[in-house]
Amino acid sequence: MNSMTGYGLGIGSNENVSVKIEIKSVNNRYSDINVKLPKILLYIEDRIKKYIKDRVHRGKIDVFINVEFLDIKNIRVGVNTALAKEYFEALSSIKRELAFKDEIKLRDIYMMQGVLTNEPEEIDEDIYMGVIEETLQEAVENFIAMRNREGENIKAVFENSLDHIKEIAESIKIKAPSVVEENTKKLKDTIRENVDADKLDLQRLSTEVAIMCDKLSIDEEITRVFIHLDQFSDIINKTGAIGRKLDFLVQELNREVNTIGSKTTDIEILNSVVELKSEIEKLREQIQNIE
Repeated sequence: MNSMTGYGLGIGSNENVSVKIEIKSVNNRYSDINVKLPKILLYIEDRIKKYIKDRVHRGKIDVFINVEFLDIKNIRVGVNTALAKEYFEALSSIKRELAFKDEIKLRDIYMMQGVLTNEPEEIDEDIYMGVIEETLQEAVENFIAMRNREGENIKAVFENSLDHIKEIAESIKIKAPSVVEENTKKLKDTIRENVDADKLDLQRLSTEVAIMCDKLSIDEEITRVFIHLDQFSDIINKTGAIGRKLDFLVQELNREVNTIGSKTTDIEILNSVVELKSEIEKLREQIQNIE
């Protein structure tokens, strides 16, 4: 079981290139991978995304790839003139607004990020792809390992909550027969209060009350609660993307608990229902962190 939050770092180099890759992720309903890398390497972006997507199923993932070329000839220095003008206009505006007297110098412009670039004009892919692939593999492995550790921590929280929910459900199960008795008594009292005793068919009344009270029994709901809890326990011990399955189970659990609450006025059971809903909400919140 993996968390959707994590961090992984990979560092590699050879005589021609130095590579640093960082991977960070936060919760997201789907898989959203964003790669930031040097312009000269934009053509490998889809390849990197596919490599990560094959191993990570959910989360908003940011990948930062920094590549420094060493001892490479034919370095081309570029100038982003449009960006330089934007910086100049911004600095001029600040100068006017704050009444600065200092002159804007060339150094103030070319030191700004993105104004000057230096990239090799042509590079043999063999020089850097091997290092990038190895470094990416290292970063992804570290990233997945951290998500797994976080997932194990959440799993422990799940197990504690499941134990507590089972205890509460067991207490409701013990009280369940009283729900039928309670509903039977209420139905009979209501009928007696609203129907002339001389016109009552006691045998028919008993049959109809039994049918109605069977519908108001909470035995089936309790049974399904335990089934869902067993399914939950089974799923959190599996690998892969399990968050959506758990989210569905929590919805089913909540539905059964709501039904139990609607079928009784027993104070102890209603208090247990409130406690169950609180624990189920805790499960729901934690599930949002699961891949």
